[in-house]
Amino acid sequence: MRTMLRKSVSFYALMGVLSFAAPASAHVPLGTGNASLLGGDLTDPEDDIVDRASYGPDQTEAQLRPEKANWVSMKCFPANPPGTPAHQRHAYQSWVEAPACGIFLNKPEQRRWYVSFDDGGYGGPTEDSPYFAAVQFAQPYVLTHFTVTTGPDTPGRDPLVWAIQGSNTAQDDDWTDVYRCDPGGREKSPLQENPRGQTTLFTCFTSADMAKALPAAEAKKIAAKLGGKAIEKADFARPAGAYTWYRVVIFSCFNEAGGQAGCCLGQLELFGVPGKAAPIQKHAQATEPVGIEPVVFPFDPPFIISYCCGPPSTLERYKEVAECGFNVAWAGWLANTPATEPEPHQPTRKGTRKILDLCQQVGIKALIFDDRLLALYDPARLDEKVLDSLIADFASHPALFGYVLADEPGIAMFPRLGTFSQYLLKKDPKHLPYINLWPNYVNHPDWLGPAYEPTITKYIDTVKPALVSWDAYRQMFEGGDERFYWKNLESMRKLTLKAKIPMIQIIVSIKHMGYRECSEADLRWQVYSSLAYGTRGIIYFTYWDVPGMAWADAPALITMDGKRDAKWFYVQKINRRIAKLGATLTQVTSTGVYHTDPVPPGGHRLAKTGPVKKAEGGPLTIGCFIDRNAQEYILVVNRSFSETCLAKLALNEKILSAAEISRETGKPLAPVSVAGKTLDIPLDPGDGRMYLLSRKK
Repeated sequence: MRTMLRKSVSFYALMGVLSFAAPASAHVPLGTGNASLLGGDLTDPEDDIVDRASYGPDQTEAQLRPEKANWVSMKCFPANPPGTPAHQRHAYQSWVEAPACGIFLNKPEQRRWYVSFDDGGYGGPTEDSPYFAAVQFAQPYVLTHFTVTTGPDTPGRDPLVWAIQGSNTAQDDDWTDVYRCDPGGREKSPLQENPRGQTTLFTCFTSADMAKALPAAEAKKIAAKLGGKAIEKADFARPAGAYTWYRVVIFSCFNEAGGQAGCCLGQLELFGVPGKAAPIQKHAQATEPVGIEPVVFPFDPPFIISYCCGPPSTLERYKEVAECGFNVAWAGWLANTPATEPEPHQPTRKGTRKILDLCQQVGIKALIFDDRLLALYDPARLDEKVLDSLIADFASHPALFGYVLADEPGIAMFPRLGTFSQYLLKKDPKHLPYINLWPNYVNHPDWLGPAYEPTITKYIDTVKPALVSWDAYRQMFEGGDERFYWKNLESMRKLTLKAKIPMIQIIVSIKHMGYRECSEADLRWQVYSSLAYGTRGIIYFTYWDVPGMAWADAPALITMDGKRDAKWFYVQKINRRIAKLGATLTQVTSTGVYHTDPVPPGGHRLAKTGPVKKAEGGPLTIGCFIDRNAQEYILVVNRSFSETCLAKLALNEKILSAAEISRETGKPLAPVSVAGKTLDIPLDPGDGRMYLLSRKK
């Protein structure tokens, strides 16, 4: 919930390809500047690529793609400039005329790829969230050699740990190291401080076997370039497979700890011979949903619409909360209070009781945080009498929804949280012991351990929670970053279904720490994508202003001076609609979630055996569900932040009709026949609609 810009654990398959941590005398310097390049590489075999005059932020990918570039497509991370909408960002633009495509323009004296560590709020490359520039070729190649040219910038911006990788899918988890450099410091790095703009040759052959590894003309060109110097040792083993995608990926730079922070590369030349690519692995297919036994949760909470950081404790403010469509108030962690408001709530018996009374008056429930719960963080005060007193004070209150035990705990806290959570469930089984977890992109020494899913599994096995909650904000970076979002949802969906535990996600609604000011589409996108994966509702971060958090005094749903921001009205509309869907969403089980192209990282393509055979009309996410009567449902979401779409779904031939679940009444509308035709669904940006499907009997 505390918005941390840290990264998740990721893995790169080695598949038997050798990599070298500290290349010895293998790599060979070829000189500096434009003349030092070998020329004729895969990205520009005719040496005729046309450099654009400018690579500014206000032009499209088609307008800026270099003419005569010998690649099918290109992508990079991060794409800049900052502030440009995610759907408009690409590898050919730069706010400082230094785009990612600059490393393929054969002009290291004039062009480079430069990324400030502040671009988009990313903070620099890491092992778990690296920077990269990737190109796709029309046919697969086996990489035989490549050159790297350092940029003209300060030496601290040179890559320290980096790799050349290949792939045939370009999915985040499907890159194979061809060469990896992890020298430990500048002394053993092939990229030296001086001279700047130096080109270095890396090969899978030596001078002795070069003629066998390369076509005669290429071998002759390299020999001439070496000018009598010998390649004494290969830098990498000749890859066993061929790839259509290659990328340079940077995990750290020499100055990552400070200084003139940034990442820079001057040029990359890739050379190879045609090869046969391995078959592309398809996403796992889902099983037929009909006949799947729906999950029955031992602890079965209602549909939750809540927030973090609530208002001052007045009846007027809690009426406003209810009016916005929230059914569970966050009764704690209150922060800023305008001069016109009373003092913030204090998590004492009296303060908590007051909020519960206010919630009862406006017809909603409350998650409470009482100061006695601080005993959870003090082993010397561990005493079940603390919870007994809490239960005695509040369990009988009609507005109580549950107790907030912890936010983003470390692994060491799991046993203690399990003890207290299970005690509360035993003594007060009607109310939720609530704990919120980190997202999968956080690399925290007290949290992740070896990997995200094993950590969540450990949490579930140890704590035995009644509900799993986590926060995810990175998808709302200024430049957009969905690399971890969908995988996080899928991991939680899979693990909570296995454990028969409901789940809920906290999303961002305040501009801070690089996260952008959310539009109505941004908020819809987060809400409906969460629901498509089977979340038991939604929690917004934040409702009220939090001092020192918002960037440039950006408002939460309520502004700093206590007025309703435009987002308050966006959220009110969203909340009222999803509240009507809640009665259905709490009675169904997720059977799969699928995406149309471009399939996002961590997503799955449509399953042949699922209810939807084909989907067109834009980037869509389709959540599939089944209820206890074996009735099927789909929730269709427009994954675009900016474009409306008309989704056209071709359904399984056994499905006769589809009836939308009304977002005004929560009841099915009149069914529409889909036999032999598509189900057409108009969707605003980020919007979602749910349908009940009827099959042949």
